Amino acid sequence: MAQAAAPIQHSKEGVLVWMNTYDPNRDLARAPSVMKIASDVGALSDPEGSGMYVGFMAGMIGSKPDKADSTIKKLLVLRPIDHWAIVRAIAYSGHPDWRGLMARYEPKMPTRKLMVERYLDGKLPTPDTPVEEVKTTWKDRANPTKWFAKKDTDEKQIPLDERPETLDMYWGYYYASRSPQPLERMIKMLPWAEERDSVEKLTIGSMAKYTIAMNASRDTKLLGQLKTLQSQQTDKQTTKQLSEAIEAAETAEVSPLRKIALGRLEDLKRMGPGSKRDTVWWGKLGQGVISLGCVAAAATGQAALGLPCVLGGAASSAALYYWGTPQ
Repeated sequence: MAQAAAPIQHSKEGVLVWMNTYDPNRDLARAPSVMKIASDVGALSDPEGSGMYVGFMAGMIGSKPDKADSTIKKLLVLRPIDHWAIVRAIAYSGHPDWRGLMARYEPKMPTRKLMVERYLDGKLPTPDTPVEEVKTTWKDRANPTKWFAKKDTDEKQIPLDERPETLDMYWGYYYASRSPQPLERMIKMLPWAEERDSVEKLTIGSMAKYTIAMNASRDTKLLGQLKTLQSQQTDKQTTKQLSEAIEAAETAEVSPLRKIALGRLEDLKRMGPGSKRDTVWWGKLGQGVISLGCVAAAATGQAALGLPCVLGGAASSAALYYWGTPQ
């Protein structure tokens, strides 16, 4: 007999706890109504703090491609102002015909017509958008004038993996699908945990490592998936970082990872090219990190953290809140 789905409280925290108990083979039919609750309580009002929910909806669509049409139809009950999240979820879903789905449902979301056009034209990135790597030489890193140089790239050109909300999105996709694909994407971020030139990458890589360890310490299925993926790694740095995260999870020694990373961040902000961090980026990082506090809550249940987890600017898990507080 299948286990009954968990009841849900009509709050942001209640939605996150329900997402943690989600079973894609049991709860898909109910999931759109839960996302409606998230919409009603304002969880989707800030795109930069809504990555967990966007990723979850993307996972609902992508993990059950034969039911994608039915799922999207039911998601249209979200408040029209939140239809941006449905559009982004379709684009991020990895569905083999995500463009066809988006084109079909665009008339049902008229306020997001431009957003749909930008995705279909390839002007907005998806997780599969190729990224051109920009390499710097030792001369660039040694030239102080380049540390503070204005960047030519605009917001739309920042690769998704370098945006703070993307890690939330990958975790949301994982909880909706329990598939290894979002874990693989996060594992690719792990070498950044020892990044020496970019505060942004160091922060995101460290947070990826920390949240992997934190969530795996309380989820044996996740831990098993990570061990399987560990055996498939060929890059030495990735293997090293993943091994350390897994060991931290198995020994329940997660907090040292944060302390080590905070020390590296402080060093990088005081010295060298790390000092060129973008103030605007840091402001957005604070919002993204606050939602990342809820990643751990989704994995453990609110009570397990013993701390409030509130999206939209309030305090979240203390273990993660300080990531986004430049000192």
